[in-house]
Amino acid sequence: MAATLERLDGRIALVTGATQGIGRAIAQRLASLGADVIVTASGRDPDKLAETVGLIAAAGRRAHSIAVDLTDAAARADLIDRAESALGPIHILVNNAASAGAFAPLSKIDLPARRAAFEVNVHAPVDLIQAALPAMRAAGWGRILNITSETVTQPPIPYATPPKYIHGLVAYGASKAALDRVTRGLAAELHGTGIHVNAVKPYKICASENALALARATLPRNPDWIEGVEMMAEASAILIASSLTGVVANSREVLAMTQSPLYSLDGSAVIGDWATIPELPDV
Repeated sequence: MAATLERLDGRIALVTGATQGIGRAIAQRLASLGADVIVTASGRDPDKLAETVGLIAAAGRRAHSIAVDLTDAAARADLIDRAESALGPIHILVNNAASAGAFAPLSKIDLPARRAAFEVNVHAPVDLIQAALPAMRAAGWGRILNITSETVTQPPIPYATPPKYIHGLVAYGASKAALDRVTRGLAAELHGTGIHVNAVKPYKICASENALALARATLPRNPDWIEGVEMMAEASAILIASSLTGVVANSREVLAMTQSPLYSLDGSAVIGDWATIPELPDV
């Protein structure tokens, strides 16, 4: 029996890194369930952030955007306050923004790049969680979702992709592994409070705008590695709008273990299931 998703009417969500791709898709799916949504990005592409706001508003929900540099602890210190001033207390926090710091093997990646990865992928989520928790505790209800990565696991040899791609993401994977540990520890700490904490990652390659070229190159040889942004959005919706907590899993695992269908981003149609391989858009 598929998971029953709770309506999110009256809930306010904050989704970081939402100019496009996974962050935008999650924001749209939460809006389809009734949530009002605040989206953030670095501010480098205000037009795309405005597009995300428009999609949420088109779903009939309140929407707001905030430009913030999550690499800067001082700049992000008042993000939750700014979000609450815009729409109200935050009930749902989705830590989607991420940074690789630099694409370089561990034998060469420098300290500033390593720090940049951990700043965005670990320290920023923890800071935002700590700032959002008082309102969640007051409401007796909260959902925290961290977006993690398959790169937390070292692939077996021989590699299915060129070694440079594997070695270049070790520091990034290490930061996401730390985020996984944060997720499990916080879920245990908050158990019984009504605040649920989970993490989800793409199965292999999510065919978002940034990964579309890689998805096209991989599709002929490993079609089962590819998923659409709808898969991540649906898995995120399940982990937010259900009673699950302490889950750290990939998107397909979430749909499979809950026997849930795959919905369109507006929630209006079933478009597949956990095994669905998307049709990639033309160049």
